[in-house]
Amino acid sequence: MTTFSTVAEVHGLSEWRQTVNSLLLPLVIESVDADHFSARIETCRVGGIRLFNVWASPHTLERTSRLAEAGADPVYSISLQLTGRSTVTQNGNHGVLEPGDFAVYDSTLPYRREFPVDSRTLVVIFPQQMIALPPRALAGIGGVRIAGSEGLGRIVSPFLVGIAENLAVLGGRTGLSVTQSVVEMVSAAFVETIGVVAATAGAGGSAAVTPCARLEQTMRIREHIMARLGDADLTPAVIAAHHFISTRHLHHLFREQGTSVATWIRERRLEMSRRDLSDPMREGETIREVASRWGFVDATHFSTLFRRTYGASPREYRRSALGE
Repeated sequence: MTTFSTVAEVHGLSEWRQTVNSLLLPLVIESVDADHFSARIETCRVGGIRLFNVWASPHTLERTSRLAEAGADPVYSISLQLTGRSTVTQNGNHGVLEPGDFAVYDSTLPYRREFPVDSRTLVVIFPQQMIALPPRALAGIGGVRIAGSEGLGRIVSPFLVGIAENLAVLGGRTGLSVTQSVVEMVSAAFVETIGVVAATAGAGGSAAVTPCARLEQTMRIREHIMARLGDADLTPAVIAAHHFISTRHLHHLFREQGTSVATWIRERRLEMSRRDLSDPMREGETIREVASRWGFVDATHFSTLFRRTYGASPREYRRSALGE
């Protein structure tokens, strides 16, 4: 279900802290002029994705180690600079964002944001399982500036700006498709940035290029898996044989990225099933048909996994997503 609310003209830092902690994430927020601090926030929620237009006075915010380890559901945040400027620091990376630039950061790791002047920012928060990239690969670009003026950023940035200017348009069922496209397009920019970061890291010598080559191999394997995700017989042995590698090497590639073959396949199948259940064009399909299409042969097992992952049964989730 999609819900909207607008919190206009928040006055004072104390009120802003309460607003951010309730709507976005628990953060430590400071300002040199706390008494005269002001902000405005426009919020939109579409399925499991939350979007925020934020106008704010100069301030800093920090996701401390204690907050990052608190055990909340892991999410990624995309931050697009619309006006003013800001910095983002995470995982040893430090990016300066000018209008049109964006960055991603991980809620499970500490990060710091600084807004030295009045600014406007689009923030998109979504569950980590929606990203088809492995966690450890993404950890390398937390805090890295993705320029809106080069590479895929020239495509993604204007799209995000359009989202920021038209949040109200996302109120219909088509909003699900649009917001999922946000994640997919930004994921593509992540892939490009990962390649640049890996290549730069490997510039010092031939031995350092190996991680980049392994990441490229892992990406090819994941593309193969996604193309055959509905095959119930998709096993590590079958995948390894198709790529002419041993199952041991296959498991090693995924373990390097902080996951396992089975876990990655299961998460992708669940996410694709979730998308179909929230698609109004598929309302006529039974839950069993949706599950079967994505490789789940046991409907009861699928329902158990779905509830454990999304906090609702497939039927409950579909009713909520479609506003029934």
